[in-house]
Amino acid sequence: MEKYNYSESMKTHGTIMILNERNCDTIQKACRNGWPMKIQPGGLLAVVIILLSAQYIHAESKAITNCNNVNATSLPDNWTLEQQSCVRIDLGELEPSKTFDFEISSNNAIDILLFPANSLEVYLNEQSYRNEMIWQQESVFENFNGDGEWHWTVPDDREKTRWYMIIDNFAHPGDDGMGAQGELEVQVSLDMQEIMTQPYTVFDSIIRVDTSSFSVAEGPIVVDAGTKINIFARTMEGNPDIFIMTEDQKNLYSSGGTAASRIVEADLLLVSSEMYKQWLVPESYEGINLYVIVDNRAGPGGGGAGTTIAKTTVTITLDPIINPVISTLNPQQTYDVGELISFSALDTPNRSNQISDSGYSWDVDQDDIPDFFGPILDYMWPNPDNASLKLNVLSTDGTMVSTILALQIEDNTPPNASILVNGDLQKGYNQTILISALFSDNWGIESIEWLVDGIIEQSNASIGDAASSSFTFSFDSNYQAGEHNIEFIVTDKSGQKSSDSVKVILSDLSPPIFDNYVNQISVSVGEPVTFEISAYDEESDEIQYSWIFNEGKEDEKQLYGRLIQYDFQTTGAQRVICIAENNAGLSSQAEIIVMVMESESEDKSLNPFFILIVLLSFLIIISIIAYTMFRRRILVRTEELSQKKEESVEEIQPPSAEEQKLMWAQASPNFYNSNNNTIADISDVDLEGLLEDAQTSPSKSSTSEDSLLSDLIDDITDSKTANTVTERPSDRIIKRNCSSCNLLFSVELPVGIDSARTACPKCGSIEEVNLG
Repeated sequence: MEKYNYSESMKTHGTIMILNERNCDTIQKACRNGWPMKIQPGGLLAVVIILLSAQYIHAESKAITNCNNVNATSLPDNWTLEQQSCVRIDLGELEPSKTFDFEISSNNAIDILLFPANSLEVYLNEQSYRNEMIWQQESVFENFNGDGEWHWTVPDDREKTRWYMIIDNFAHPGDDGMGAQGELEVQVSLDMQEIMTQPYTVFDSIIRVDTSSFSVAEGPIVVDAGTKINIFARTMEGNPDIFIMTEDQKNLYSSGGTAASRIVEADLLLVSSEMYKQWLVPESYEGINLYVIVDNRAGPGGGGAGTTIAKTTVTITLDPIINPVISTLNPQQTYDVGELISFSALDTPNRSNQISDSGYSWDVDQDDIPDFFGPILDYMWPNPDNASLKLNVLSTDGTMVSTILALQIEDNTPPNASILVNGDLQKGYNQTILISALFSDNWGIESIEWLVDGIIEQSNASIGDAASSSFTFSFDSNYQAGEHNIEFIVTDKSGQKSSDSVKVILSDLSPPIFDNYVNQISVSVGEPVTFEISAYDEESDEIQYSWIFNEGKEDEKQLYGRLIQYDFQTTGAQRVICIAENNAGLSSQAEIIVMVMESESEDKSLNPFFILIVLLSFLIIISIIAYTMFRRRILVRTEELSQKKEESVEEIQPPSAEEQKLMWAQASPNFYNSNNNTIADISDVDLEGLLEDAQTSPSKSSTSEDSLLSDLIDDITDSKTANTVTERPSDRIIKRNCSSCNLLFSVELPVGIDSARTACPKCGSIEEVNLG
């Protein structure tokens, strides 16, 4: 469908108006099928009214504009747009804040229109669309001809939205007669690319500024000194100026002030094509709010006139300074071993957020390998060293810069030494003193020592990981009573010393000890008595002696000295006290009981009562002695009778057959008779049988040694058919005392037997007898 064209000429023949074919679709009542209509003069007025109201009729038209549809995925692309035609480009659903670059080329005037999806119907329904609520005004270019490029950032005032671009070569009913009207065929090429936003890009889009006005492209911008602000400008319409102002300058300019109040060094004046400006921020503008202004007012000198609308792409980027800075709360070149030092990288310029928290790293051991991360570091060096601390910063664009802080680590702190004792110690001689102490050092301990009065009593050079020490000591008699000092000294690896001490007040806490002395004596009344006593005290050089007589009585008397004399004037038992006191005032007492008797030269009259007591005592003693002796005699007699009874009851057992056989057994030959018949071995004789016969014979006593021997000899004679001996030599009788009971007994040995064993007739002891 063709549009109504206001540029068409009208031909009038008298009362007849002829419309070309394009108008027939719009005003159906004026023509049919392209044939002119004749109207009466009265109908001419109606035609004129219709023609005058044609624009209104188009605004309310419900016709549909058909454009050639193109998808953005086909770009870049080019088209030939015939007269009264258009191209609709579906840009797709675009994320807010995404930035796109558009490049277009046209050989004749066209309109470049941009709509969100919900406003496109206004254009397609041929309604009036020239309203900032319908189109995206800053990215609309009417009557554009030539080459152009601009950046457009998707608005962030809405969610993800589909967008459309219209290349219009059409006299649209809703364009209010503005822009290109599609009178010529047009060759158009278009490309669209998404811009990948680089770090430190603070603004990148096209800005529309009305005449005699200005717009803030970006601000406030707060940067570090040394940061570079880069401004790139490309205009599609108009010739604006671009300034950088502080907040005060902007406020003054907004209230009608001139552009003279600006940062002149950052000016971009009369932007008519692509222009670029880089401004290095000095220290005077560090940390101050800065604003980039797109100005379309007249002036300043050399700037734009501001007589036409300006549509300019402005891209603002920063080149932030990357300058790592190490700071401490107490800056110095020398630090102590083991001292915890807080380092900070927060003074590193970072107003443009060019460094994230993870972009800080620290190297403490000079191996170029990061040891810690983050802007804060708390660290201590354990040993003296010429150390260095390296701070690396990695910016968000991948730039790494380092700085090194040289440090001297020394052991400047002496060790700690502390004796765990509160106040002074009160001690006596030979009392054990046990003291504990704690020690530490920022580097290490070399040795510890315990001193008594300046003399080393204990030392240790092998400390290891120990942190405490104990000391045991006792003062002997070689030390004087009074104040003494125990000192604990700690030496660290750098030779520094620390000490702590405790005062010991040595006192003699033990009193003197008396030597052995007689604690009871008897003296005569009135006779001078010498008292001498000794006491010893290892802790005292001198002992004072005092003697007290008649203690607690009116005539109490005290004498002084180790050796004194005193005479007692009254008889009876008296108590004498000797006090030995040492240098410390400690004392011991010795008590002596003195029995004072009357002198022998004095006449004494015996007291009858005393005599009676003495006699009674004597009788009692005599009675006790007599009773004791009588009882002892009874016991002795009883024991004797008991022994005799036991002896009478005891039977003397005769020797057994074996014992008698052994008695008479002889290995040597013996001649028993004159015929020299020998008994080669008495073991050949049946002694057991002979002895058995002897024991069972009723006519002979079992205890008679002579009968037994006679029977034995007879049996031997019979068994050997020897001659009977009728006479016994008298020299065969042996007498001897028993070795057990000392009883004298006799035994006669047969001829040929020189030795034998026999039993004592009294006690039964086996005795050996022989002819001597």
